[in-house]
Amino acid sequence: MDPNESKKEGCASTTGKMLDTALERQQILETVINNSPVIVFQWKAEGTENEQWPVEFVSENVILLGYSVEDFTSGRLSYADIVYPDDLGQVQNELNKRRREGSDYFDQEYRIVLGSKDVRWVNERTYIQRNEKDEVTHYQGTIFDITDQKNNEIALHEAHKREMYLNTIINNSPVMVFLWRAEEFWPADYASENVERLGYTAEDFVLGRIVYGDLVHPDDLEMVKKELARRCDSGYDDFSQQYRIITRSGNVHWVEERTFIQRNDAGKVTHYQGIILDITEHKRSEMALEEAEKRQAELLTRQKALETIINSGPVVAFLWKAGAEGEEELWPAEFVSDNVTQFGYTVEDFTSGRVQYGDIVHPDDLPDVQIELSETCKEGGTSFIKEYRILTKAGDVCWVEEKTFIQRDKTGVVTHYQGVIQDITERKEKGC
Repeated sequence: MDPNESKKEGCASTTGKMLDTALERQQILETVINNSPVIVFQWKAEGTENEQWPVEFVSENVILLGYSVEDFTSGRLSYADIVYPDDLGQVQNELNKRRREGSDYFDQEYRIVLGSKDVRWVNERTYIQRNEKDEVTHYQGTIFDITDQKNNEIALHEAHKREMYLNTIINNSPVMVFLWRAEEFWPADYASENVERLGYTAEDFVLGRIVYGDLVHPDDLEMVKKELARRCDSGYDDFSQQYRIITRSGNVHWVEERTFIQRNDAGKVTHYQGIILDITEHKRSEMALEEAEKRQAELLTRQKALETIINSGPVVAFLWKAGAEGEEELWPAEFVSDNVTQFGYTVEDFTSGRVQYGDIVHPDDLPDVQIELSETCKEGGTSFIKEYRILTKAGDVCWVEEKTFIQRDKTGVVTHYQGVIQDITERKEKGC
C-alpha cells in the first residue's frame, strides 16, 4: 500500500472521529437547551434605530411561547412582533444605546406576547457581535421567563406602597396602632410612629424600653387585664374598651381601644392587634354633659319640690316681663304658679297673654303701683314691697302683699320682676 494513501486514510479517520464527537456534543447541547426554560436566539442586526430583529436561529423550545421555529426562520415573524407594544420602544432605545457605546453585552427585562396572546415577562441576556470593521452584525442571546418572579416583585412593590400609604394615613390620624405579644404587660412587636404624641417613640416599644402595660392608669390596669382575659377565654376575636393611660409627661388621657385577638392553628392566643384612639376631649365633654344632666336633674327635683310647696301654700309666684323705660307697665307674665287658681284664674290665662297682671290690679291702685315700682327701678333698687288690691276673676276685691326682686342684665337694664303675692284680705279687714 502506498504510504501516502495510508496517511490519507488515517487523517480521514481522525477527522471523522472529531466530527462525530462535535456532532455528539452539539446534540447533547441542543437536547439540554430544548429541555430547559432558556430559549436561544440569533438575531440579524439591521443597523437602524427601530430594528425588528429578524431571526436566523431559535432553539426548538420556542414552542414554550406558543410559536414554532419555522414561524421565525421563515420570516413570518420577526422578534419585534412578539415584544409587548408598550415595551418595544424601550427595548429598542436601550439596545441602540449599548450599541453606540460599543458595548458587547445587553441585559433587560420586558414583556412579550405569546402565541396564545398571554403576556409574559422575560429576562434577555444578549451578546452583541461585530465584524472586523466593528460593525454590529448579529445579536446572540437567550430569553428566560421571569413572570412569576416579576409578579412577586410587583406584588411586593405594591405591598410596600400600600404599607407606606397606610402608615402615612395612620401617622397623620388620631389613631395609634400596636401589635402586642400575648405576654404580661403586653410588649410590642410593632407601634405606629404617631405614638410620639404619648411622649414615646415606636422604637421605645419595639426594643422593650417600655411595655404598653406601663402606660395604663394603675386604677384601670386590673379592669383592662380582666376584660382581656375574659374575652380571650370566651373565644372573642375582637372587642372594645375605654380606659385611661398616662403619657410620658404624666398627663392622663382617655383612650378607646379596639383589640383584635390573634390565635395560632392550635387556637392559642399569640398576639393582640390594638387600635388606640385618644378620646380625652370626647370623654371630658361626655363627663361634663353627665355632670350637667345630674345637676339639671337635681334642679328639676328641687324645682318640683319648690313648686309643690308653693302650689300647696297661699303664696302665688310670678315672673313678669319688664316693659320699656318710661311706659306704664302692665307686667305680662312668663310664669305663674298653679295656685293662682285661688283668685279664679288659670296659669294659661296669664302665660297665653290673654290677661296681664296689670289687668287684675284694682284700677284705683294701679297708678300707685306703677309709679312706685318705676321709681324703685330708677333708684337702682333690687326689691319692691307693696300692699294693694286685685280683682278676682269673679269680680271680688282681694288685698295682696307683693314682694318682688328686680332683675337686670349686664348693662343694668331691668328685664324681669320675680315676685310673690299673698292674700292678706282677712288681715286687712281686721284692721291689722
